Amino acid sequence: MIREEQFEEKYYYLAFSHFQKIGPTGMRRLEERFSSIREAYYSSATSLERAGIKASTADEFIRWRNAPVASIANMVSVLKQENIYFLIWHDACYPQLLKEISDPPPVIYYKGAICGAPENRLSVVGSRKFSAYGEKVISELLPALVNTKIEIVSGLAIGIDTLAHQQTLKNHGRTIAVLGSGLDYQSLYPRCNRQLAEQIINNGGALISEFPPGTPPLKQNFPQRNRLISGLCQGTLVIESKNRSGSLITANYALEQNREVLAIPGNIFSEYSAGPNMLIKAGAKSVTGHQDVLELYGIDTDTKSGNAGTKQPSLFSYNSTEALVQNLLSRASERGEILDTDDIIHLSGLDSSLINSTLSMLELQGIVKTSETGYELI
Repeated sequence: MIREEQFEEKYYYLAFSHFQKIGPTGMRRLEERFSSIREAYYSSATSLERAGIKASTADEFIRWRNAPVASIANMVSVLKQENIYFLIWHDACYPQLLKEISDPPPVIYYKGAICGAPENRLSVVGSRKFSAYGEKVISELLPALVNTKIEIVSGLAIGIDTLAHQQTLKNHGRTIAVLGSGLDYQSLYPRCNRQLAEQIINNGGALISEFPPGTPPLKQNFPQRNRLISGLCQGTLVIESKNRSGSLITANYALEQNREVLAIPGNIFSEYSAGPNMLIKAGAKSVTGHQDVLELYGIDTDTKSGNAGTKQPSLFSYNSTEALVQNLLSRASERGEILDTDDIIHLSGLDSSLINSTLSMLELQGIVKTSETGYELI
């Protein structure tokens, strides 16, 4: 058995990561003050204070270090049992884009494949509750992006995150899930997505967290992890979100990290479009087709396929439901009538969410407009 003092330097970073009160800034100060992190780990509270660690935090760390819970051997044993690996910010495999943010985690834990050549990555985030429109955007947009080898990064949360991971896997792409909990089986959150997490790993993707095994999904962890979702990627795409949501926190981190923010325009009357529409108004790039995203990565699919000059497919492409709605409105117009949403749902016999999303897309295309009494063709 390896004695505590014989562990390599990186294992002392591992130990410090289990004491969450010394974060990235504190670790930078320790690196500057001590010849090694191992030396910092075994130093006195006074020495830690001289390095810039608060006195109360230094005292608490010393008590924690001397307790059985701080056994590095036990930490390593848990990682092996759970098939969890870790990288420190000096490792060659540590994601380069993540190194560039102001506060990268000194240690990241992962399952699956994280090392390898740098890849184009896009974070896709959105509401836990989503409309038929949001689901359609995912199914129409992601296949074209995945086919150009763009990796999709999201948070494994219920809703848009789950759809993004699933659609990527469906199209044989690679996806990364960044968690706000530990990666061990018991802590992994949300539990209903444990099977999806396994599928991500089995299909060449990865689960990532800065939180050590055993960390529960505490509320304060999720805003913190959102900076990693944006930090891993060149751009962040917001699909559906309310005015106040974790998705907008991720978008704000992306702006702070000097990364591109993209958003899907939506129905101005839908609360789930409030976030993206606000971002577009503030200067985010409006996305109405996959080429709008590919421009960020310098990818021109039309040129690659020998179809330069052809119009890019739109998210709002014409389909049978739109044709039906337009036909109903046209007939009503001929009779001098105006149909409201309930009328269209009744006449079409289709689901209300599908009709609402279809009307939104027809509005965005400039085919229909709303009035006080209903919808009419332009």
